[in-house]
Amino acid sequence: MNLYVIRHGQSTMNIGKGGGADCELSEIGYWQAQQIPTYFKDIKVKVIFSSPLRRALLSALPLARACNLPVILVPEMSEMFLDQWTEYRDYNWLRCDQIESDYDNVRFIHTHDKSKQWWPVWPEDQRAVRARVRSFYDRHIAPELGTDENIVVVGHGQSTADLKQIANPGDMIPVYNAGIVKFTMRADGKCESAEVFTEHLGIHVAD
Repeated sequence: MNLYVIRHGQSTMNIGKGGGADCELSEIGYWQAQQIPTYFKDIKVKVIFSSPLRRALLSALPLARACNLPVILVPEMSEMFLDQWTEYRDYNWLRCDQIESDYDNVRFIHTHDKSKQWWPVWPEDQRAVRARVRSFYDRHIAPELGTDENIVVVGHGQSTADLKQIANPGDMIPVYNAGIVKFTMRADGKCESAEVFTEHLGIHVAD
């Protein structure tokens, strides 16, 4: 199984232009998102998972359209809600049905109860983030081990870093905006190889 881990494209917050906890992509970020499908043009993707936050979802949509697949929203891959980030506590987050209605071919993962909030309970520490990412990996990624499937996951700096560590303990590959990290996984869950791809981003490579 091949696991492709992608951090969202450059956001407005990444470049100091605000936008709040659920900020959008910057102009470069939108461009980066449009380049992601070029990497996958000869790869048959089975499923595209994404954090429900706007910057991740917007990064996943161009690939989903190119592959004619839905974006499956995974609350466990959300941004970390650290105690010093009070804007995450105070933000007026959209409900599941609102997000699904705002975008075509986007739906929450079947294991999430859409009558409940999808965003993490503030505050949380990095151990809590690792635990929720681990839960997602065990339930939805690990069952694909031993197959030839290609699985894509779009998240944030911390949630993608945690997913990389779970797939490949000790992983040191940087998490670039819209960079693609490919893990080739063995049936026993061990990582056979790990490599990062940024050629599709041209000069717009930043961590």
